[in-house]
Amino acid sequence: MRNWEIVLIIVNFGLLYGVLIRRQKAGSTIRSLWPLFLGYTMVAGQIIIEGMSWRMIPAYFTIVLLTVYFYMGRNKVMRRKWSSVATQFVLLTIFLIISLIPPLVFPVFSLPEPTGDYSVGTVDYHWVDKNRTETSGDDSSAKRELMVKIWYPANAETEKPFNYYLDDVPEVRNTLAKQFNLPSFTMNHFDFVQTHSVTDSVLSQVQEPYPVLLFSHGFGVHRNQNIFQVEEFASHGYIVVSIEHTYYAGVTTFPDGRTVELIEKDQDISTAVMDAIMPIWTADASFVLDQLEILNQQDNRFSGKFDLERVGMFGHSFGGANAYQMLMKDKRVKAAIDMDGGLFGEPLPDNGVGKPFFLMTADSTRNGEAVNKLLDSYSDQELIQLMGMNKEALQQYMDELEARFLKSVVGGGLSIVIPNAGHHSFTDSSLYSPLLLTKNENPTYNHQVINEFTLAFFNQHLKSADESILTQLGQKYPEVDFTVNQ
Repeated sequence: MRNWEIVLIIVNFGLLYGVLIRRQKAGSTIRSLWPLFLGYTMVAGQIIIEGMSWRMIPAYFTIVLLTVYFYMGRNKVMRRKWSSVATQFVLLTIFLIISLIPPLVFPVFSLPEPTGDYSVGTVDYHWVDKNRTETSGDDSSAKRELMVKIWYPANAETEKPFNYYLDDVPEVRNTLAKQFNLPSFTMNHFDFVQTHSVTDSVLSQVQEPYPVLLFSHGFGVHRNQNIFQVEEFASHGYIVVSIEHTYYAGVTTFPDGRTVELIEKDQDISTAVMDAIMPIWTADASFVLDQLEILNQQDNRFSGKFDLERVGMFGHSFGGANAYQMLMKDKRVKAAIDMDGGLFGEPLPDNGVGKPFFLMTADSTRNGEAVNKLLDSYSDQELIQLMGMNKEALQQYMDELEARFLKSVVGGGLSIVIPNAGHHSFTDSSLYSPLLLTKNENPTYNHQVINEFTLAFFNQHLKSADESILTQLGQKYPEVDFTVNQ
């Protein structure tokens, strides 16, 4: 909850409890009406300072109750039985709980403040790959189009406000509402969530060129899904390039206003189906690297600023698998991180990828006992409807994913398993609502662990930082089981 939201609820419900308990005459003089004036002032102040939000409608209603009390009680003494007062006290407490639920379930969350020395700038690009035909749309002659967002080290610009979380992709709000089966207005609180980035800030000249990190989002998500992480990287002197994989993101909006939603896909999530999709994603990433080479030669902002000899890639879920495939297939990618993504695409090398690779997973992803318990809670028919597979096939699928996890880190790959974490703990969405958290999850802690380990990994392999830092982090966070695999 925001500061003024908290103050509004405390003050106005305090006033209601006060007039209820005192059982005094309401009064009609200006002096006796001060609680009513204060209640209106609190509502007006919160709306003016922080903005009106549907989440606060029950709390706003407190001024209606105060008005009714003072209007009806102007000319009579409030002599009531204690039983009546107790009943009203209980009803008011129920109303207080109702008023607290929306702002707590749909919080205006705060993103962690970047810890690096740089401010953060951001800019979007729309690129068309004229060498690839779009295979997912209705137009057989269309070329593959991508939206890309870049975060970069910037000069501090105090006169410009920070961006809001989804101000450049408002359609994502509606997509999120659909995913959670909620009305679209329930996601309007994203309008109040601020980032630490400023659009079109001046690129910092303190260090140039800067190492480059590609980011690949999860299936059905969007390019803004990991702002907690990309801002941290940019503040430490990285240029982060987030690719939105058209037709595989929740929704993509192009500069001319066209929108493309997530492609309708089969329920079948077998490894064969997912393996077949991966080449589209790796081609997207390689194309983006090609475009960065062009920007590095002829762009007003970025010309000469990309160090394309120091390129890393990281991704979440299916995007994490994309990062591993790019590490295998594109020599420009020197190091990669997979955050809780099953390994899909071309077969993994038997002896390891031969480059620095870091696998980060949630304990719930690797917990076979928990997975079996979850599968047992569904019938075969329910699993077929949800996942396109019966229980036996799904168990084989999970076993195959685990085998691929183990194979991906052979030959010196790094790994951690974060306790009390879920699949979305590696994204901003763990901040969206407490209802999305796994049992005992602390998203602030998880994001801190993720940021510290990923930054140390790329610093070691792209900035020649001391390799002992990762070992020290393993000692700092023994619960994540940091491992150098053989």
